[in-house]
Amino acid sequence: MVKVKTAILMLIFLATLMIFIAATPWDGEERSGYSFEPREGVRAPESGAGDIGVEIFTIYLFPFEVLALVLLAAMIGAIYIARKELPK
Repeated sequence: MVKVKTAILMLIFLATLMIFIAATPWDGEERSGYSFEPREGVRAPESGAGDIGVEIFTIYLFPFEVLALVLLAAMIGAIYIARKELPK
């Protein structure tokens, strides 16, 4: 029964991931009307967390998602290895 629940959750997760990958504009065109340009009279920062966020979630979105899955698998593996066996 646990394998069935795990398979269902995995299918839901993979379907959601595929939907997000399909909805990503890979050709570089912007779909929204917002801008990261500073307002008039405000000096633009040299670099910062906003620039890193824009890069991660536009150019490097797919490698970021793959890295997240690898880290999740490593964390689950570490928990599985570190858990104690209960006496019967």
